[in-house]
Amino acid sequence: MSETIGAVTPQILAYGPPPDDPEGMESDVEVRYVGSSREMVEALTNRTPQLLICLHAPPRYDGIEAVKAIRRFDASAPVVLATNLQSTMVNLQAMQTKVTWSVQLPTDRPIEDGLFDVVTDAGQWLEDEHC
Repeated sequence: MSETIGAVTPQILAYGPPPDDPEGMESDVEVRYVGSSREMVEALTNRTPQLLICLHAPPRYDGIEAVKAIRRFDASAPVVLATNLQSTMVNLQAMQTKVTWSVQLPTDRPIEDGLFDVVTDAGQWLEDEHC
């Protein structure tokens, strides 16, 4: 766990693939990627991050299931669901699992790049909030 001047460094926990080239990720926000709901819950036992981002891109990444696992562990954690699958069913499931925010990923780019953009934007927002 890293710290800056007596304060805990803001942390984002992202469920999804890490970027191949993390260029542009230099910030005062710690970002950790996990590849399964189980890994996410394990990471939550060590420290609750300021923000969780869950990719919903079945079949490899089921963000709805990840959010369900998070909610069993922490009902109030802020969770962003990032998906390029916009449908009534996904929207209803997001509401049912109490997703804090839902963002649409671009459909013309790989999901890894879209997720990286969401993580980068969220990191910038957290950095601005904690300065």
